[in-house]
Amino acid sequence: MITRDSRNFHAWGYRRFVVAKLESHELQGKSMAETEFTYTTNAIERNLSNFSAWHNRSQLIPRLLDERCADDKMHAAFFDKELNNVREALDVGPEDQSLWNYHSFLISHLVDHRGRQTIVPALTLPERTAYLRREVDEIKDLLEDYPNIKWIYMGLLECSLGLERLGYEVDRSSSGFHGSETWLLKVRALDPMRTGRWIDMERDMKRVEVRRGTSM
Repeated sequence: MITRDSRNFHAWGYRRFVVAKLESHELQGKSMAETEFTYTTNAIERNLSNFSAWHNRSQLIPRLLDERCADDKMHAAFFDKELNNVREALDVGPEDQSLWNYHSFLISHLVDHRGRQTIVPALTLPERTAYLRREVDEIKDLLEDYPNIKWIYMGLLECSLGLERLGYEVDRSSSGFHGSETWLLKVRALDPMRTGRWIDMERDMKRVEVRRGTSM
């Protein structure tokens, strides 16, 4: 079924079910995390828009790193490779939501790292900030060729808010390093049907600003 429709969510769900059975103790199975991760790589190489493959990949990562007995250096190298891969894909397909979803998944491991298992648990606060600053610069470069793709602005907003949540003070004006207020206006214009979502995002920005002000 996946061969016929490589992005079929139900087919991928059934594959996960079958793999779990094959790995089970009752069948004396062994972990298939490595082979399944390779399977997602091959599926993505055939079709970068394969949302289900990207999703399956994200689910496999914690097990994969655990089974590799990865140390902090290996965790960081793995994260760098994944981030570079999806960024290269975004360079040729910035309109692809599945790529931005995986990018968002990786960014969440930089920002929402407390109280959860993350890909890069040993990163310091300055290192997390440096990653996010670099992502803002990389994503901003996409605007030169693709000024009217909403996902780019959403990626910029996510990284900018991530920086603020980590305590980094940003300039929200259009002339500043980030200009998140301008990006929010742009994404609202590009996708007016999701007004409620943009209102929620504006509230998030205000909440972060208030928390930052009270902590100073």
